[in-house]
Amino acid sequence: MENSKFRDWTALDYDVLGVILNKMVSLYDYLQFSIVCKSWYFVALRHKHQRSIITSKFPQLPMLIVPSKDGLEKQHCLYDPRKNRTRPVDFKFCFNKRCCGSSFGWLIMCEETLDLTLFNPFSGTVICLPSIFIEDEPDYAPDRIVKAILTKDPWLYPNDYMVVAIYSSYSRLCLMRANDKSWTYSYPEPNIPFKDINVSSDTLYATENNMMVWKVEVKNRDDESSSISISLKMVHAKRTNDFVVSYITESSKGELLLVLRSISEEDSQLETTKFKVYKLIDECENDMLRAVKLKSLDGDAMFIGDSQSICVSTKYFPKCLPNCIYFINGYYNYIPNLEQDSGIFNLEDKRFANHYIRDPAHKNLPQPIWIIPTICSKDFED
Repeated sequence: MENSKFRDWTALDYDVLGVILNKMVSLYDYLQFSIVCKSWYFVALRHKHQRSIITSKFPQLPMLIVPSKDGLEKQHCLYDPRKNRTRPVDFKFCFNKRCCGSSFGWLIMCEETLDLTLFNPFSGTVICLPSIFIEDEPDYAPDRIVKAILTKDPWLYPNDYMVVAIYSSYSRLCLMRANDKSWTYSYPEPNIPFKDINVSSDTLYATENNMMVWKVEVKNRDDESSSISISLKMVHAKRTNDFVVSYITESSKGELLLVLRSISEEDSQLETTKFKVYKLIDECENDMLRAVKLKSLDGDAMFIGDSQSICVSTKYFPKCLPNCIYFINGYYNYIPNLEQDSGIFNLEDKRFANHYIRDPAHKNLPQPIWIIPTICSKDFED
């Protein structure tokens, strides 16, 4: 048998290297693979699109976009929660713009006019969207866009994604498809003040405070137009006595999870006091879901905040803490002089720990937000 000590690893067969690449889930491992040698780099280059598809199926470990140490609005850093380390990045956007969401590596930026912009800071790609019109609030402000998400990655599915937003002081829903020219709005009676939105198994869900969960369906109108309407159906109904913010997400195994976050406020300081996580199971009549309280996340790590809530399997990211919730921010909209909190909550032992600690000098800058790293043209030049 040939001595592996003298084997030429750069001459490995293309198909063998392709199999190795397709087994990799971590984008970091993929990029490390690409810098081993020129031949491995070109294999990685040819598998770039396949890597993007794999990455879309297996969420990557999020990082926090944070201000640079000197607090300059046009300079940014990425905070890696695994290594507790901050590194500078060359993002070409101004940190003083309001960011109302983050999905699939895209930031959803809101202008003073309530125009939305999809921006991928890793590639520099920009997609401009029309304004969200708030008919009954003439004195609107950018923080009236409470939260926004994408249902799919626009780079992979340029004609098959939707932007979904919670907007206005009434926290209503609106959405638009990839090729729509305007937004479609929902005006339920009585009003439903939504708090979070997410996609699970290609189904859109929204939450109120407490444990109220709604299924959101997009239907074509019964006319000759190509317009659509939003239909809402309650799938879980229960209230709690605690003051909570609710989140909806999907586990790495595809299970629908409801997260309750209890928050206290004292002396202009928010403090998260506890979390509860429930798995929502389709076992009831009339399409209602049953909530089962969880004692662990089955090895997942969860990331919540102003971004789209996600879970990742820690078996692919060994330095990420299993069964823990990495959280940032307690309110979606900016409240002057109110200090947000952040940390790590272990669902098994109920203990809190720290991750990124915000510099008090940055209190007038927008809050940090989770983002999923993506491959861009700067990583691989054809």
